[in-house]
Amino acid sequence: MVNFFVNIKNKLGYFGDSTSLHGIQNVFSMSRIPFFKRLFWSGILMLCCFGAGSVLQSSLQLFSTGVASYSVETNYLDWDTPFPAVTICDAATESDQVEQYLKQHKKSASLSQFYKDLVYWNNNKYCKVCGGCKNDTCEENFGHGIKEIRYTCAELLTDCWWGGKYFRCCDIFHPVLTEFGECHVFNSALLGNKSILTVNKVIGLPDLLFSASKTIDLTVHAPDDTLSADYGSICSGDTCKLNFIREFEAIMKVEQTVNDPSVASLPISMRGCLFKEERPSLQGWPFQQYTYSACLLFCRRLAQVATCNCTHHYLADIFGTPACNVTGLKCLEENRINMKQYPCDCPTACDETQYKAVDVFQKRLPKSPEFIKRGSRGRIRLANLPTLRVRRMAIKDTLGLVVDIGGVGGVFFGASLLSVIELVYLFCNRRN
Repeated sequence: MVNFFVNIKNKLGYFGDSTSLHGIQNVFSMSRIPFFKRLFWSGILMLCCFGAGSVLQSSLQLFSTGVASYSVETNYLDWDTPFPAVTICDAATESDQVEQYLKQHKKSASLSQFYKDLVYWNNNKYCKVCGGCKNDTCEENFGHGIKEIRYTCAELLTDCWWGGKYFRCCDIFHPVLTEFGECHVFNSALLGNKSILTVNKVIGLPDLLFSASKTIDLTVHAPDDTLSADYGSICSGDTCKLNFIREFEAIMKVEQTVNDPSVASLPISMRGCLFKEERPSLQGWPFQQYTYSACLLFCRRLAQVATCNCTHHYLADIFGTPACNVTGLKCLEENRINMKQYPCDCPTACDETQYKAVDVFQKRLPKSPEFIKRGSRGRIRLANLPTLRVRRMAIKDTLGLVVDIGGVGGVFFGASLLSVIELVYLFCNRRN
């Protein structure tokens, strides 16, 4: 033990004689130095350690708590703003499609409400009649019937214009699986489209105009978003349901949040958001890109499997999970309120585009031959090009923390990375 302390004393003495750090020589050197001088420099080093500790504590606290700040950008001349995606779903709940299907396949007319519940799903019901099913009011093999009853894209939409240029609707509205069944979406980035439609100062403000020959549900959302029942609508009540025959117009404004490259270097736990290429901490995440809306949809799938060991048939089409039979649908209906309270951690998306309605206008049209032939007419446009957007920046990223540590070492001790290497070398060096 004595030899150990002697060895440490000799190491410190050798370090004090050889180091280039200021003041260290006067404390640890083996040379003959007056006691008062050693005491003075010891006090100075203690004060420097206290000052360095205080500054580093503040820097670490800033790094671990206030990691991001927000600023407003106004250089709008250089921006490309994505035009919103528009999803249209069959909502013809009062049509005779169900009755035609039952008549064509010689099924009981008492199955009408059962198929209406299953084909035209909404967040307020799964299958109301499944709780009191009888032999002639429900049936197990309903998947084929749902596909036959729902209208196709060509049956829903007739004429479409983008920026005044005419298109066949089904060339620009592509089929997509949603929680409401197969719908048709315009300008979605989730279908492999690498270049979504954008607007800027050069292009101007083109709009989307379409004609619908049936009753439809319409949702306006960001191109990256996945449609789900939890997605906030631009409309209140049923104002986004275009009953045949209507005139509809939605005027939108855009709010964007973009990120400085420094934000990506922050740990997920600190910035509290996920980039598209990152994954949430949910087991079995199926999507290639992260969006907040997709996370909400996946949570609904987890809640249904945990509660009833199956999922609604429309979610089963998306995730490939076992679809509920009539008994499972009854379980979903009985537990629909409890499932909304299922615990699920969905961080926000770092890059976010939100569309908010400036005005939503709809009026009923007379059922004249002209309007019946034309159908409902919908128009989606932006009120103006955005002049402001929010940029998220890292207040203190990992590189900034390293710079702070280096600055504190330089100010209080005159140290650098070479000084650290020198310290390790001097303590590890074997002397003859």
